[in-house]
Amino acid sequence: MPPDYSGDERKESSKRQPGAEYDEERHIKPYILKPENGPRVVQFYSPWSGHCQSYKAKYIDVAKEINLRTPLDQPEITFHAISCSVYHWVCVQNKIKGFPTIFALKANSAEPQILKDPSADEIAHAVGVKLKPLDQDYTRSQKTGDDTFRPVDILGASIDGLVRTREAVYIDAALSFTHALKTEIYSRQGYLDSSQRETFSDWIDLLYWALPPTWILHTLINDIRNNMDSVMLSEENLLYLVNKHNEVVNGKQQNWSPQCSKGTYGQGYPCGLWSLFHIVSIGVIERHRAVLGAKDQISTEFAAQTMRNYVEHFFGCESCRKYFLDMYDNCGFNHCQRFKQPKKLPPPESWNQFALWLWEVHNDVNKKVIEAESSRERVASLKQKLQQAAWPTTDVCPECKDKRGKWNIDVVLRHLKKQYWPGGVQNFRYVVLKKKESKNDEKAWRGELLENTFFVLVSVGIIIWCTKKQYVSFTGQHKKYEDFV
Repeated sequence: MPPDYSGDERKESSKRQPGAEYDEERHIKPYILKPENGPRVVQFYSPWSGHCQSYKAKYIDVAKEINLRTPLDQPEITFHAISCSVYHWVCVQNKIKGFPTIFALKANSAEPQILKDPSADEIAHAVGVKLKPLDQDYTRSQKTGDDTFRPVDILGASIDGLVRTREAVYIDAALSFTHALKTEIYSRQGYLDSSQRETFSDWIDLLYWALPPTWILHTLINDIRNNMDSVMLSEENLLYLVNKHNEVVNGKQQNWSPQCSKGTYGQGYPCGLWSLFHIVSIGVIERHRAVLGAKDQISTEFAAQTMRNYVEHFFGCESCRKYFLDMYDNCGFNHCQRFKQPKKLPPPESWNQFALWLWEVHNDVNKKVIEAESSRERVASLKQKLQQAAWPTTDVCPECKDKRGKWNIDVVLRHLKKQYWPGGVQNFRYVVLKKKESKNDEKAWRGELLENTFFVLVSVGIIIWCTKKQYVSFTGQHKKYEDFV
């Protein structure tokens, strides 16, 4: 296969590509080659290559097969696809000479193994993961699409045996996002105060870097970010952008899924919003290494605080808002300790805490809703309902609890990822955030301004005093005064 590019000229031109100022050790390797990323497969491709175009479908099928055949007690293999036309500098730094090139990396190794047209079993062997046998269950799931079905509950996960596809999860989340933009952002008053402006801007930035990069919702999010000043000026400007992208973002589906709306047309907003929250929480795990620039905004604590502030300012359900704020502000589920991360090189497992914390909050909300609805029922019936509301249920995820009924956190996390994050091939994409001026920065700026003003005034006073003294000495007025005396 002929190489798509090579030579010093191309290497020099790659240095001028966007993002090329970020060195390999600090930014490229952390995303692709660092061991903490877990077992992963990276395809480097060129969209103009006929080999890549013909291989695309097979790569997706292999990723789907591995996703279906991976037991819950095995680490998940993530799949990535990097366009060397878009990220030429990444491919140069990884010495890619032909297309497609497949890297397979084990969880505890930064040394890629290059594979040629690999099968699912060959990939699994290369990254050290054991797959389930290729049996009738897999063949049946290929035909029916069982891999996309996930449980659903009061907040969009599992109750009464209802299920929805991952596609429905994303449709519900997108509908709730656009619904909130239309009805919640300017609902309390006709303008946004400074706190609401900051919260809205932080929320949009969080969605910008944490959501799956291929989600069509980014067309609306990017337009809002590019017109943030206009959007925060009036509700009319915000609605213009929402309506502009509504058909693209939501398609023909303008109502929440039956599982989210519980069969009532027009309902489902809270369920879809919680779906969006969960997608963001998994995105913090999956996407934090792809963010360049304002690293102070990339942490579990900042993401959770942003979500908390959004609920405070833009969630219309008063009882829901009160519960969430009381829980969060009182360090509910020990998040004050769980979200502490060192600024330099946080442990990989620390990024999981936001998603797990939100899962615990989710189950607590289920519990409180059922307790409120069952206040007049028998205790036995209430206990049974509470057991059913614990998500994920044992029917959906038998391995999520051990024989003693204790949660297996690693398996639960994998279940959350399968529920709320796209499977198969993941396109590599960096995002760059600009650092925002904090209140401390503003105070420091004001203090510096006052200090400089004081210095200028003192300097001017000294100059005036010296000038006046020289004038008196030059005119001899001091001698006239002495003669008079």
